[in-house]
Amino acid sequence: SSSRPPPQVKCTTSSADSFSPGPEAAQRASCDQSGTQMTLFIAAACTFSVAHALRTPPRVRSSSALFASGGPPQYDKIDATLVANERVGRATNLLRLESDAPLDYRAGHVLALEVEEDGEWLRGPYTVSRATKTTFDVVIRVCGRKSEVMAAAPVGSRWRFGGKFHVPILEGVAERASNVVCLATGTGLGPVLGFAEEALEASTLKLTVLAGFREAEDVCCAAAVEQLREAYPERFECRYVLSSAEGRVSSPDVLASVAQTADAETHFHLIGNGAMVNEWKAGLAKAGVPEDLVTTETYFNHKVEADDDVVDRIAAQVVAAR
Repeated sequence: SSSRPPPQVKCTTSSADSFSPGPEAAQRASCDQSGTQMTLFIAAACTFSVAHALRTPPRVRSSSALFASGGPPQYDKIDATLVANERVGRATNLLRLESDAPLDYRAGHVLALEVEEDGEWLRGPYTVSRATKTTFDVVIRVCGRKSEVMAAAPVGSRWRFGGKFHVPILEGVAERASNVVCLATGTGLGPVLGFAEEALEASTLKLTVLAGFREAEDVCCAAAVEQLREAYPERFECRYVLSSAEGRVSSPDVLASVAQTADAETHFHLIGNGAMVNEWKAGLAKAGVPEDLVTTETYFNHKVEADDDVVDRIAAQVVAAR
């Protein structure tokens, strides 16, 4: 079918509450920037209940609070088995877990993932890259104790997960959009590719992905990118933007390529570093892009202020394109 699922109520995240220890996204920020450990905060402004099937006994644990009243939303803890642990880039792993209960996840959902080390459960929020009725994938940046434990976990090890927050990327795409430009940094490319797989099969959307990394060795999920390029040569494009060589995804060359692609019916999805997300969100707003044509997910640097010069450059190119 060429139709897309209707939009649903969106759930946003804020800096009100935290999972602790900090999640992979925060650990990635500590590696990529100052080396100082950071904590990504997440709370649901609205709550999606866990599907009834995810609470089916006996393998699903009873609901348990992570923190006292006022903390993050509670979630049912579900047992799972690690069935794949693949290195997909420098210090980047794709984890696939098989659930003991039926699943209802899609690319862009956020869940709580737990791994055990010496009797202690390490946990944090992760964005689903792709999912089936029995398995889900997450892409992690290996930086810090928790992600190192996850990356070293053997196939067959037992894990826990739960919760279903945020909105799947495809559901957030405006119905009137004819094409989507995705701007991602780091492991944000993982959910974008899962979304691309869904969208290319279920709709007529054309997708352009601009993926920012520091160096060529940091590029992740290249095999999945190539598969999509081969399967949908007329509808899927992906460009890697290396900040060490050509600047960020807001560099003049990248902006020029966006201007060649975008039009009045382009939907923009921004995911990853808060600096990139905030600058592009502000630039798109300044260019007059309607709010329903922009969706975002910030992994870290939530509160960083957008560079006014970058915002102006983005706005100028997008205005020219529209």
